[in-house]
Amino acid sequence: MSPFEHLSVLISIIIGLGLTHLLASLHRLVQARDRVKLHWLPLLWVVLLFISQVEWWWASFEWRSRVEWNFFYFLFILQSPVALYLAAAFVLPDVEAGESYDLKQYYFATRRWLFLAIAMSPAVDAVRRAEQAGSITDFGAVSNAVSAVLVGSMAFTQKLWYHALVTLAVGALFLAFIVSSALELR
Repeated sequence: MSPFEHLSVLISIIIGLGLTHLLASLHRLVQARDRVKLHWLPLLWVVLLFISQVEWWWASFEWRSRVEWNFFYFLFILQSPVALYLAAAFVLPDVEAGESYDLKQYYFATRRWLFLAIAMSPAVDAVRRAEQAGSITDFGAVSNAVSAVLVGSMAFTQKLWYHALVTLAVGALFLAFIVSSALELR
């Protein structure tokens, strides 16, 4: 077994838990639909977090040829899936029997935790990508850094227009990154 194969097990477990949390939370919301006031922003973040976790897991395959691993580098790498798991845990409320939920109200009440957790993943990935590319101007590093700043800024404001604008901008930037990666334009 290679070091990557060994280490990827824990990464896959954390990503799997994040995906499970997102899907289970969505399922509970559907089950309680009569008691839930929906809002598009947290639902869009569910989609973005789902795609982020799958893309992160997919992209981690490039490390299969990495020969040298150490504990501290692995802890550094592990910060992204942990941050994505935490974001998945914060994005939707834990639905309980008999309670009513307003997703917009919940979204803004948990925005600090949610967006600081989300911002941590691209911030760590920006540093990792710049180091791997040997340049801070690498498209992946730059797009991750810009995303981290934009998403992190959402933790500090409750302006709906700002959240809408940044969410759509980050979603578009993320889509551009995925397309460029898939076409190897980076």
